[in-house]
Amino acid sequence: MKHHVRIALPPLSELTADSLMVFAIFDRRQRLVRSGELKLDQLAAGLPLPSVYAILHPGDAVTVEVDVPPLPDSRMQAAVESRVEPLALSDLSTLCIAHGARRNDGKVQVAWASRRLLLDGWQRLVDAGLDVRALIPFELAIPPDDAQPHTPLSLPVDERWHAMLPKWSLARADLGPRGEARHWRNAIGWLAAAALVWTVGLQLYAAQLRQEVRSLQDHMESKVRSAFPSIPAVLNPLQQARTQVEGLRQGNDVRSTDRFLPLALEAARLLAFASGHVTGLQYEHGQLSIRLAEGYRPPADAAALQQAAATAGVRLEKDTDQAHVWHVSWMDSSTQGKRP
Repeated sequence: MKHHVRIALPPLSELTADSLMVFAIFDRRQRLVRSGELKLDQLAAGLPLPSVYAILHPGDAVTVEVDVPPLPDSRMQAAVESRVEPLALSDLSTLCIAHGARRNDGKVQVAWASRRLLLDGWQRLVDAGLDVRALIPFELAIPPDDAQPHTPLSLPVDERWHAMLPKWSLARADLGPRGEARHWRNAIGWLAAAALVWTVGLQLYAAQLRQEVRSLQDHMESKVRSAFPSIPAVLNPLQQARTQVEGLRQGNDVRSTDRFLPLALEAARLLAFASGHVTGLQYEHGQLSIRLAEGYRPPADAAALQQAAATAGVRLEKDTDQAHVWHVSWMDSSTQGKRP
């Protein structure tokens, strides 16, 4: 056992903030480090460790041994209570019953105390700032062969204080304030762990998104540089690409001598009836030849089509030898760019 504090409680019915508490502090080797006596409301401030093993006053608990068949842990408490019922003088609902592990001979050590007195006393200890690790019946906190089995522990600290304490006690986590505190500590701990996992996951996801954004930006810059090598520096790829495309659309890019893109855009606008029927394109010497599949419907008013082409500065002709081929080219320089 690590460094720990043992305190000897007065009768639970008499426990108050002014009750004098005898205590003893032991190291890992069960050697006495310090002992003394303080009022309950001064005890937490006067001890180096707030965690205590509280030893009940003689008579505040009953301890017996009962026979219990081998059962899973989930059923052991019910089996113990059924053995205690004919032995107890009070209704089981008014008692706090606890037990140790079942031995090889089938015996189980059991203790019980008044639930109201035990929980009230436990609450007073917690209110005083103490972390109650155990509430141990007096008979289980003294040597088995103690010569004074009904005399409370007192100062000076003697061999009666050095008895090996049981690994169980009446401080059942499901009943007292320590159990409630542990419940909230566990909940807060899980909440903190979940928040940590969520934060780490969010940071990893954000890092992944940043990497994807950088990759997308690099890809966009590469595409813009490839399409428009004359741009000296790519700062805003999307906006700069739009500006360049708009310049080509308006035919005012002096670096584009054949102006293929604006011609193709005009052809798409004029030959809207051919949408979905284009099977081939050929661009040579400023002329765009478009091959269409059968099934399209040319406009009934050919004159209106030619007028629209002339207004756009485009020459539009249907091939005389191939039924489904159209030729599109710019008019001469005197009429180019004369658009409404």
